[in-house]
Amino acid sequence: MSISPVFVLDLGSTKVVCLAASLTEKGDVRVEAFSQVGCRGVKQGVVHDVDATATAIDEAVSRVERSLGEAVDDLVVSIAGAHLQSVNAQGFVPIYPSSRQIRQDDVLSVINHSRQIVMPADREQIMAIPREFRIDGQRGVSKPIGMSGGRLEVVTHVVTGQSAKVSSVERAVTLAGRRVREMVPQPLATGLGVATMGQLEDGCVVVDIGGGTTDVAVFANGAIAYSGSVPVSSNHVTSDLSTLLKTSPDEAERLKTQFGACLSRVVSENERVEVKQTDQAEPRPMQRRVLCEIIESRMREIGTLVRRQIDMSGLNGQLPAGLLLTGGGSQMQAIDALFCEVLGVSKAAVVSPKVAGPHAKSVEVPTMSTSVGLARYCLESDEHEFAPVSGFTNWKEKIRTLRNPFNKKG
Repeated sequence: MSISPVFVLDLGSTKVVCLAASLTEKGDVRVEAFSQVGCRGVKQGVVHDVDATATAIDEAVSRVERSLGEAVDDLVVSIAGAHLQSVNAQGFVPIYPSSRQIRQDDVLSVINHSRQIVMPADREQIMAIPREFRIDGQRGVSKPIGMSGGRLEVVTHVVTGQSAKVSSVERAVTLAGRRVREMVPQPLATGLGVATMGQLEDGCVVVDIGGGTTDVAVFANGAIAYSGSVPVSSNHVTSDLSTLLKTSPDEAERLKTQFGACLSRVVSENERVEVKQTDQAEPRPMQRRVLCEIIESRMREIGTLVRRQIDMSGLNGQLPAGLLLTGGGSQMQAIDALFCEVLGVSKAAVVSPKVAGPHAKSVEVPTMSTSVGLARYCLESDEHEFAPVSGFTNWKEKIRTLRNPFNKKG
């Protein structure tokens, strides 16, 4: 667990956020500085324009540097997009002699064994996080070093991505004059940004409805159990409104944020909104319910895709802490009710990250969930426990454990 300041970079489909954070004595994430810059180089979570993305990264990081009065050389960066895939892989090693204590090299061996999964040539591993260790069949072991047994097993959450898309992120950061310290899948980071320790232990789903993608993370027993992403998001709602109502994208976004609701039935038939259409000189009134019917159709599609992701985790119906909704697209009226209906769950809540420090008011908003989660991932997880004696040669070799901080009381 780290108490040193960390610098993180959230590459979103509409913005780039750079955040500097440390831990308080109570173990809370304290935001020391942050900046937010618009970015048009990322689409649906994937870097499409390296130069434009690099420019936005440099500007965002430079603002943090000026605020703190120090240089930022390396960054922990989010990576997103439907190209990300996750699998829970198993590995095992025998312990000789069987009565001896398990050492760090045994743990590294069993994790590396679990990472030997077959992948297409165009994919690579981004992250490996041990979910659970087992010793001689005993489940639920979080710290096997020092325990005795004859057989050590592990279940590891492995995330892979398309090599070209991973390289595009790295090139953009390098072109901005910085280095990638580590890449973290956005669904995991967002989950850590908003879920409490109790929710992570009990089991929950975190859904981040962003500008370009909707990310899904399933947690169980304090560990990440499944992560995925679908290429449908709040930007699609804006596009639907713009097309069907014949408005500019800016007007569609205004209508969505000011008057949008995810369930049209909660809106009175008598309510009217003024719509500025591109082919009309004056705004025209229309039923607000019509606006919300357009929104509801797309949001039901997103909910259906999210449900498929949860079904793929194999944990649907086994997540007592329920559904946590966040991201910019989570702010529309009745979104919790719609997701409960579509997913068949009884509990859903719109949540924001919680931080300490002078920037708390600005950062404690749903659009900052991923950035705060990146910081929490770096500050609270432990990479040294699983570090090879010779050290790491690149960031892709790093293994972190997330279980230790989440087993704390409180």
